[in-house]
Parts: sequence; structure tokens; C-alpha cells
Amino acid sequence: MPDLRADNPLLSLIDEGHTGIGLFMVISGFIFTVIAADATPRYWPFLRNRLLRIYPLYLFGAMLALAIATYNDHRNYGLLEFLGWLIPYRASTVADARYFVQLWTIWVEFQFYLVFPFLLLFARRFGLRYLIGWVALLIAVRTSVFVLHDSVRFIAYETIFGRMDQFLIGMLAGFAYRARPGRFAHPAQLLAAALAVIAAVHAFDRWGGHTAMQSAFWIAWPTLEALVWAWLLVAWLDARWRLPPALERGLARIGALSFSIYVMHNLVVALLDRAFGVLPLAADPIAASALQAVLVAVPLATLAAVPTWLLIERPFLALRVPYLQRSSEQPNPASRGERP
Repeated sequence: MPDLRADNPLLSLIDEGHTGIGLFMVISGFIFTVIAADATPRYWPFLRNRLLRIYPLYLFGAMLALAIATYNDHRNYGLLEFLGWLIPYRASTVADARYFVQLWTIWVEFQFYLVFPFLLLFARRFGLRYLIGWVALLIAVRTSVFVLHDSVRFIAYETIFGRMDQFLIGMLAGFAYRARPGRFAHPAQLLAAALAVIAAVHAFDRWGGHTAMQSAFWIAWPTLEALVWAWLLVAWLDARWRLPPALERGLARIGALSFSIYVMHNLVVALLDRAFGVLPLAADPIAASALQAVLVAVPLATLAAVPTWLLIERPFLALRVPYLQRSSEQPNPASRGERP
């Protein structure tokens, strides 16, 4: 059946839900830059913490994906295929991992981890124009690929050559936020940023969205997507809204579970689809899918994330070490509380 397009701009956020990947890339660059603003990351302790943060649960998902492919789909994968999944680069069989296909983002994210300390060092040495130059270079690379192949969708969507824009823009937002906190504190900024995100995603959806393989829009989309998300992120932080304490605690707990939710959600969605399909919650199929996602899939995915958080993530997170040093080479006391 043809791909559906949402007439409602808010439903476009559901239809193009992958925009959350762009938001995550922006947040990653932002958080690391803000945390390391007055210190220098020690490279190997930094990578150790990143491995402890993502690899235990990632390996759980990868091993389960390969086991299902071997024993249920009869693809007969073995040790060499598993070793291919260990390297932070796209494994050849990721497209066959039906319930864990989203794990390709972990490889891209880890590539950011490998280069972040150097990006931070060079940004301090050469100024923010260094990061801006990288964004311009990546746009030029995507333009060249599109001219040569009439398509740049996969390069822009699934590789560091598209996603690095978003990490870099997150870093730029982090520098801006540290330099002038409160710049976007006016409520109108938050409203304008939210509307910009909705308008940009809706326009992208109407243009063809993530299934428009030949669209030239993919040349600029990673950059535009990152800019609107970065604006919203900084405006939200500058607004400094205080939520009710109970709600804040609940959101914090969900935030702690967010990586487990991400890793496990496709398996939950597949189980729901096998059991019920799309429930008739609305006449419009996109609206029905959106309601089912919010009312059924998200709560169940959150519930499924609890055991993986408790048994896999949390024990390894306790093994992280401080990784920030001040310029004097003395350990940064604040770093002991900064273990993202």
C-alpha cells in the first residue's frame, strides 16, 4: 500500500517519528559540550564510560537479534557475524534484524564518541568557525553524493556524514548556552521554537519524508532538523519551567529508562502488531496508529525496559569513572557528579 501522509502537522511528528534520532544526536553534542565546558576529557576514561553506558545493553539486543535470525529465520549466523556487530560500523545484516534494526544508530553515536574530544580541542583552539566549517563540509559531501548518484538518502539518514551535522550543531548550541545563558528565556522563544519543529517536520513529511529516496531535500534536512531541535532545546532550558515535583520525578525515571525503551521498543511493537494489528481507535489510520503508540505501545515499551535497566544497564553504569580534568591536569572535582 502507498505510504500515508499526515494532513495534521502534529501527526507528522508521529509519521516522521525518526526525527527523535536527530533530537538525540543534538542532545548528545550539547550535553558533552556543556559538561566539559571548563575541563578537558581524558580520552580513554571517556571511552570507557561510553562503552559501559551503551555496550552491555547493545550487546544484549545484538545477540538476541542474531539468535532469532539463526534459529527462527534460519539464516545460520555465527561468530564472524557477531564480531561484525561489535565494530562501530554498520553490520551487513542489520537490515534483517527485524526487532532491533534501530541499533544502527548506536554505531553512529559511538563514532561521535571517538571524535568528540578532538572536536572539543580544535573548537577551543580554532574557534567555533571550526565546527561551522565541518557542517559546511558535510553539506558539500552530501551534495556531491547526490549529484553523482541522484540519491543521498541513506548517506544522510544512516551514516555519520548526515548525523554528524546534528552532533556538531548540538555542540554549537552547548557553547552558545554556556556563553550567554538566558538568551532564549522569553516564552515567545519557546513557542516559536516548538512551532518551528512542527512546521519543519510537517514540511519534510509533505515533501516525501523518510521514504523519498531520490529527494534532494536530504542534502539539507539533517542540518535543518538539527537547527530547529537545537533551538527548542536551548529555549526549553532557558525557560526554566518548574514542573510539579511528582511529575519531575516520574519524567526522571522515564529518562533513566530511555535507552532501554529505545532498544526494546521495536520488539514490543512487533508483539502488538502480531496480537492486535492497528486498533480502530480513530477513523484516520495515522491518527489510529498515533493513539495506539501513545496509549499502548509507549507504556508497554516502558514496562519492558524496567528489567533490562535493572539487570543490564544499572550495574554497569555503577562502574563508570571520572573522566574530566582541568587544564592544570588535576582531576576536576565536579566530574565525579558528571557521569552522563
